Amino acid sequence: MSRGSHTTTWPVDPGHREAIDTLLVMAEAEDRWGEARRAIELLDNVEQIVGALPQPYERIRGRCRSVTVRTQMR
Repeated sequence: MSRGSHTTTWPVDPGHREAIDTLLVMAEAEDRWGEARRAIELLDNVEQIVGALPQPYERIRGRCRSVTVRTQMR
């Protein structure tokens, strides 16, 4: 269920682009620290803002969703 087909509309304003980049870096860090739910929230927020996630971040979100599903099944 990839959402990569949606139109991406990256903000033109450099300040907004920096904010989006910061959210992506934060999501990567949350993923590395084992905070899958927080990483998903951040990536979902970016998707809401720009319309779609770059493929590497879509993969991170998919992996995090798998982790949260496995955790809930325990």
